[in-house]
Amino acid sequence: MPYLLYVGVALLIAGVDSFFKGAPSYTPINIALRVLVLLPLLFAIARGTSTYARLLRRTLWGVMVADVLLPLYFPAGMAAFLVVHLLNAHNFYRHVELRRDRVGSVVVPALFAFALAIFLYVRFLYPAMDPLFRVLVGVYLVPIALALSLSITSWAQRRTRWSLLASAGMFLFFCTDFQVAVEFLTDMRIPYYGLVNAVIYYGGLFLMSEATEAAGR
Repeated sequence: MPYLLYVGVALLIAGVDSFFKGAPSYTPINIALRVLVLLPLLFAIARGTSTYARLLRRTLWGVMVADVLLPLYFPAGMAAFLVVHLLNAHNFYRHVELRRDRVGSVVVPALFAFALAIFLYVRFLYPAMDPLFRVLVGVYLVPIALALSLSITSWAQRRTRWSLLASAGMFLFFCTDFQVAVEFLTDMRIPYYGLVNAVIYYGGLFLMSEATEAAGR
């Protein structure tokens, strides 16, 4: 039942974002749905008592705050998501071993994550943003790329089911942020934005939450 509720509300959000955006009552309805969709994750899907599970549930509360703030005042929503990514980075850091014999599993993911973030920033965002947002988004890239790199490192070192699910979810979360930045901060428009955003964003949160069951064993 929690899974069906999660998928159903996520698809409803996709429809609202695709066909109802700009209507007078869009914002309050969108906020209410984005709060509702997180409840199955918080109270049913993100389960277990592992360190990863406990920290992820705190992060999901931060996601809820960010989702509420983003449509009301975009910079405040960005600040809230910045905190979310710092929490994600901290969560994955706790499952990484910084040893000399494992330096490759730390350096290679970091090079990949930061190179990808810089490429997407320079290619799609930097030319289309005003100077203030160029700086803010540049700063914002650091914790999200760090969280992605640490998630990949945790999987490379552990090779467990939960670390694979969590890393895949973090990658989708990473992609979502660039999608939102393109949609809100540039003149470019992503085809089928509502559907694409819902699949990537809520798919990422689901994978990270689903990882908690295996992590708790």
